Amino acid sequence: EPAEKADVLFVHPDVRRMLMHAKAWTEGLRALCLWGGLQVDLEDHAETEEERQAASDLIGLLTPVIKGVGTDKGYEIATNAQQVYGGHGYIQEWGMEQYVRDARIAMIYEGTNGVQAMDLVGRKLAMNGGRAMQAFFAMVAGECAAAKGDAATADFAGRLEKALGEMQAATMWFMGNIANPNNIGAGAVPYMHLTGLVAVGLMWLRMAKAAAELKAAGEGDAAFLDAKLVTARFFAERMLPEAGSLRRQIEGGADAVMALPPEMFRAA
Repeated sequence: EPAEKADVLFVHPDVRRMLMHAKAWTEGLRALCLWGGLQVDLEDHAETEEERQAASDLIGLLTPVIKGVGTDKGYEIATNAQQVYGGHGYIQEWGMEQYVRDARIAMIYEGTNGVQAMDLVGRKLAMNGGRAMQAFFAMVAGECAAAKGDAATADFAGRLEKALGEMQAATMWFMGNIANPNNIGAGAVPYMHLTGLVAVGLMWLRMAKAAAELKAAGEGDAAFLDAKLVTARFFAERMLPEAGSLRRQIEGGADAVMALPPEMFRAA
């Protein structure tokens, strides 16, 4: 705005990037938490034993993901929000520095996030012959296949399907390299984040589908639904591609992680 004294922060693409990142992950993780809560209810109250077992398997698998990825992203979002303010984000006047300090503890209590990741890959992944993970794979693949037939969700579904493929390949790598426990330890956190990426991607696919259907029917708040669809697109285009990088971190194995002797970590 040349006639104004200064532009508002929203005109800057990098500020938009940080705010869209926060919006996409916050809304997606909230949806995952709510869906996880539904599985807890179904575990006890679903009509059939098969449904109760399926819900138990899914929430058991995803509990460390919800905790670990949710709190890692919460801290990352808080620090990005501080960055939006520039130097003002570091002082008490705006309150962001308090959010950053408060968010940090969540990555530690109830088990550090590294331990949550080890629970996922060291225990939950192979439990009952991998039944829970196979069910998760089938659920995501099925919803992607269905959504690819709808023009409103086809692009998102294709991108999520590709991310799922990266996760499946990383899982197979783990299964083939499990003889070296260091491979599991070195790849646990990237695998937890890869699982979280796909799980939150599934939530965004569902939200995009619901928003598109309501909009097509002329129902609901049009601005709210448009915002959901734009945010889903952002997650698909900017977040889901991280799946390939996470897979390659996992497949890098433990050799470089474990190579240096302890004395090399001492301060000079």
